[in-house]
Amino acid sequence: MKVEVCSTSIKGIKNAVKAGADRIELCSGLELGGITPSKSLIEQAIKLKLSDIHCLIRPRAGHFTYSKEEVKIIEQDIVFAREVRCNGVVVGALTSEFKLDLALLSHWKQLAGSMYLTFHRAIDIVIDPMTAIKQLIHLNFDCILSSGQQEKAIDGINELKLWNQAFGDQILIMPGSGVNKDNCLLFKSEGFKSIHLSGSKKVKSIAVPDGVNSEISFLNQQLRECNVSIIRDVINRLKY
Repeated sequence: MKVEVCSTSIKGIKNAVKAGADRIELCSGLELGGITPSKSLIEQAIKLKLSDIHCLIRPRAGHFTYSKEEVKIIEQDIVFAREVRCNGVVVGALTSEFKLDLALLSHWKQLAGSMYLTFHRAIDIVIDPMTAIKQLIHLNFDCILSSGQQEKAIDGINELKLWNQAFGDQILIMPGSGVNKDNCLLFKSEGFKSIHLSGSKKVKSIAVPDGVNSEISFLNQQLRECNVSIIRDVINRLKY
């Protein structure tokens, strides 16, 4: 079973690889559900040459129906990811009716070229997921990251199993959200070939000296980073 770890930093990538992760989803803003990382972070991640890098392309938090301006940003980011030789990109777009935006997705597939193409958790809010999965297969997407239309993948496992049984030989169904050492074996036993997790832990805050207002909001924003022990615990349960 393959393990994909989402990381927001170079240190996080190094920790995930040290723990034995098979590939990295590179993003920023995990607390927002993940948004597009900076170009500099993407370039540095590629230069490491430690693991396959799959870059999340999502310009903002919130829903997945994008304006013309946002679409232009997404498309430029896909091209950039291809030019710097990312192994894959993770994308998604819906219409205002919560159906796949097929025109956009078809164009993004062309822009991605030979990169591995994952459809992200926008699948978890589509009206008709079975139809959407068929459409993604027709568009030649490689993978779907999903929690089975629930907040956590363990709660959506029955839906995920249904999708995997129906389409798993045509597209990779990858459970993600809340995957950890306590439930990872269940996904393996149900026949999934890959899982997605952050494997992250809160990073200790720096000390705030006297004279600085420690109530300012950004000093209380919690940082998280991929943790070797947490990820390794999952991998050890899956592979040994």
